[in-house]
Amino acid sequence: MADAPVQPAVLVISRVMRPGRADCYDPWVARVEAAVQARDGARSTVRLDQAGGLHHLLLQFSDAQALKAWRERTDYAALREEADTFSVGLDQTGGGPTAHFTIPSEAAAPKWKSALVTWVGVVPTLLVLSSTIGWLLPDAPRIAKQLISSVLLTVILTWLILPRVRGWSRFWMLRGSGGSLRRKPG
Repeated sequence: MADAPVQPAVLVISRVMRPGRADCYDPWVARVEAAVQARDGARSTVRLDQAGGLHHLLLQFSDAQALKAWRERTDYAALREEADTFSVGLDQTGGGPTAHFTIPSEAAAPKWKSALVTWVGVVPTLLVLSSTIGWLLPDAPRIAKQLISSVLLTVILTWLILPRVRGWSRFWMLRGSGGSLRRKPG
């Protein structure tokens, strides 16, 4: 009886950066790629970088044994420990001619965390904006003040406030209770 064909194996490493630590990722990935390519059975690496500090690294090996040997190496463990100092991660493995992975994204953040982060951005902005417009236009009709406030609030939140607040909070929002990245909405 013929042996089954050797199937490739894949390790997907997903990482979200801690606030202010995004500059650590590129040098770390270069070290991971160099270490992987130096191993027997390594086939390829693919980087998938999402906006806002969420990154995925796909490492393909010739077979499950080569992947297992890589994951058991001390240099792999050291690289994971190093990455934990500047990010939180999730490692997933799969194999065969087709593999399916659910990668973390901002959609996996619990709704209550998303709502809280949005509220933290909206409330101070709204208070300052409403007070300023009320002071600048004391005799304007209330509807005019509300229309001006809503347009300015939308613009300021969309381009200035929420991108920064979400950037600072992404690490917290995507971290699951077990310490790794969340993959599914909760």
